[in-house]
Amino acid sequence: MVGTTVRRSMHAITAGGMLALASLALAPVASAADSSVDIAGFAFSPQSVTVKVGDTVTWANADAQTHTATADDGTFDTGSISGNTSKSVTVTKAGTFAYHCKVHPTMTATLVVEAAAAPPPTDAIAGVRSAGESGPTWPLPGLAALVAAFAAWRRFARRTLATDATDAPDA
Repeated sequence: MVGTTVRRSMHAITAGGMLALASLALAPVASAADSSVDIAGFAFSPQSVTVKVGDTVTWANADAQTHTATADDGTFDTGSISGNTSKSVTVTKAGTFAYHCKVHPTMTATLVVEAAAAPPPTDAIAGVRSAGESGPTWPLPGLAALVAAFAAWRRFARRTLATDATDAPDA
């Protein structure tokens, strides 16, 4: 009885480990980033920020006066940012955008938005190699972990089966 429970637990652990490793090996890695611009002394700092499409830019106002961060072409506008507060914008369009404070038009800066990186081709995710490319199609650490988990499970299962056979009552 105990051996059966342990075996089932080992099956579940092994299957869960395999699924976790497979998802890590096959999942593309992409994430948006955050950038910040400080507003202090009636100035934006830094004067130029470079981000990618999908990133979030936060303007933090350290001045007591209200400011805005408004694109000259109207692409984005934080609205009023009171003293000691912040506002964020997630950028959706690539380009170079001059911006200013509507309340204090002499406050200016630039936001450079680069196109987001293209996702890897499907065949690269699956590990398919083009002609002439060499190397493993599976990440070696993931494969090694799978082999080790299987070997440990097999060894433990044999030991449990032998113990179950000797614990069985005689008929």
